[in-house]
Amino acid sequence: MPRPPATLQEEFIANFPRSAPPLLRWPLNTTRSDTGGFAPSVPRASRPNFVLFLQDDQDEFLGGWSPMKKAQALLADSGARATNWLIHTPVCCPSRAELLTGRYFHNVREAVHTGGCMHIDERRVNPVSFGAALGSAGYTLGWFGKHMNVCPHRPPPGWDCPTCVWFANGGGRDAEPGGYLNASFSHFVGGSAVGPDRYHQTAGTYVADTAGEFSGYYTSVIANKSIAWLHSVARGTRPFMLTVASKGPHVPSTPAPWYARGTYIDGLAAPRTAAFNASREQLSHHHWLIAQQEPITQEQGAVIDELFRNRWRTLLSVDDAIEGVHGALQQLGVLESTYIFVTSDHGFNLGQHRLPTCKLNVYDHDLRIPMVIRGRGLIAPGIPHGLRFPQPASNVDLAPTLLGLAGVPAEATAHMDGRSIARLVIPSTDGPALPASAAAHVRALAGAEAAPWRTHHFIEYYSLGSVVRTEHLIDDPNSNTYRALRFVGDARHGDFLYAEFTALADWNFSSVGFHEAFDLTSDPHQLNNVFSSLKRDTKAELAERVRREWRCSGQRGKLACG
Repeated sequence: MPRPPATLQEEFIANFPRSAPPLLRWPLNTTRSDTGGFAPSVPRASRPNFVLFLQDDQDEFLGGWSPMKKAQALLADSGARATNWLIHTPVCCPSRAELLTGRYFHNVREAVHTGGCMHIDERRVNPVSFGAALGSAGYTLGWFGKHMNVCPHRPPPGWDCPTCVWFANGGGRDAEPGGYLNASFSHFVGGSAVGPDRYHQTAGTYVADTAGEFSGYYTSVIANKSIAWLHSVARGTRPFMLTVASKGPHVPSTPAPWYARGTYIDGLAAPRTAAFNASREQLSHHHWLIAQQEPITQEQGAVIDELFRNRWRTLLSVDDAIEGVHGALQQLGVLESTYIFVTSDHGFNLGQHRLPTCKLNVYDHDLRIPMVIRGRGLIAPGIPHGLRFPQPASNVDLAPTLLGLAGVPAEATAHMDGRSIARLVIPSTDGPALPASAAAHVRALAGAEAAPWRTHHFIEYYSLGSVVRTEHLIDDPNSNTYRALRFVGDARHGDFLYAEFTALADWNFSSVGFHEAFDLTSDPHQLNNVFSSLKRDTKAELAERVRREWRCSGQRGKLACG
C-alpha cells in the first residue's frame, strides 16, 4: 500500500496502472504555499470553487470522448454533457483567447493580418481574462499546463496572488524531447519565481525530467502538481479555481510509457467516416483548399491510424488526471462545493475531406468538442446517465458562466460576446443547496427570458499560411480564411452550415470569393455544397446574418452578439 502523504504537498493520482513506476505515484519535491491572510470580500461558503480541464485538440465528432471512461462515470453520469458544444476558431491560440476572454476572434485580433499569436493580440486577452476578474473577486487561482501558444512567462493578472500558482507553457514542442517528455514550464508561486534547484536550473523555469518525478511526463507532472496545490488551498479562506490544461492529445501525441502498448486501443483504427478520403467528385464543389486535395494513400492511412491510437493513449492519462483531482476534491471535502468543467480547444481531421491531420477547417470534425460539467444543481432526477443539453454553446460562454456563478456583477461580463449557460444546466434553484452566488445568478437569468437562447453558432478563421501535414496542404493563405454560421435547430434553416471564403490579405472580408452551404440533416459529413441551389433571398439573408455576427461586440446595444 502507498504511504500516506508526508505533507499537504504530497498527493498521487489515484489508481495509476499497477505496472506504472512508483515514482509516478508520488511527488519527490514540495511546492511553496501561503494560505493565510486573505479573507474574501464575500464569505467563501457562499461561492463555489471551479476546476477546468482543458485538452488540446480533443475532438467530439470522431469519438474523442470515448477513452474518457473514468470522467464519464465520475462526472458526466452525474452531471451535464453538451450535445452541440462547438468552437469558433479551429486552432489553438485564438480558441484559447476566446475561452479566456469570452470574446470572439474579431474582438481580440491584431489590427492587420501579420503578427500576434496566430493573429491574436495578447494585450486584449491576458489583462481582461476570466482569471483577472476572479482574482479581483477574491478567488485564488492555479494554472497548470498549456495556456495560449504565446504564454506569458510571469503570471498574468489573476494568477499572481499570494496563494496562486502559475505553472504554464505554450504547449511545448511538437516533437520530443520538449513535447510530452522533458517539457519546460514557467513556475511562479505567489508571484515569485521558484528555484533554483534540481528542476529549476533557472529560477522561474521548471524543466521536467524523464529520470525524475512523474517520469517527466507532461500530464502526470501537471496533474500531480495540481493535486498538491489543492491540498495547500482547499481549506483556506478563499474559493479557488484550478485549471489543468494537458497537451494531450495534440501532436506529437506521445503516450505515457505505461500506456504505449497493452491496452484495448492497440487494436483500433481511425474511423472511416463518409468523408474519409472522399472522392474528387464529392469535393469538387468545395473551396480550393479542399477541392485540390490528392487521395490519401495506403501509407498515409497507416500514419493516420497510428496517430489516432496515440491520441487516444494520451487521453488515458488525462482520464487518470481527472480521476485523481476528483479524488482529491472528495478527500478534502470540497467536491460538492466545486463545479468541474471538461472541454477542449477544437476538434481534428483524421482523413475527412482528404485532410490527414491537424484542424483549421470549417467542418464539424474540427468544430465539435466535448463539454462535461459536474456540480450542484446539475443532477437530473430520473435521468440515469446525466443531463444532456442540445442548445449550441461554445468556449466564449465559459467565462460569463464562471463569473456569473462566482457572483461577479453582470456589468463585468456585459462586454463579453458569450452568455452564461447556467440556466441551461441548472434548471432550478430548489434542488440541492446551491452556493448563494450560483443561486442568485440562476434566478437573475430566469428573469431574462425575453432573450431566448441562440440557434446559430458563429465561426471565423484567418489562415496561418501554407501548412503541410502528412504530404497534404491543410491550410492556404489564398482560399482558407472564412467566416460562417452553423445553425442548430433553427426555425428557418434547421441543421445547416453557411460559410464565406476569402484570402488572408482580405482581412475585413471585403472581397469574398467563394461560398459553401450544407444541409446537415441530409448531409452530416458536409460533402454536398448546396449554395448554388439556394434562393436569392436566402443567400442575401445568410450573408447579412454572418456579416452582423462578424461585426458584433458584447451583449448590449445595436451591435450585440446573438
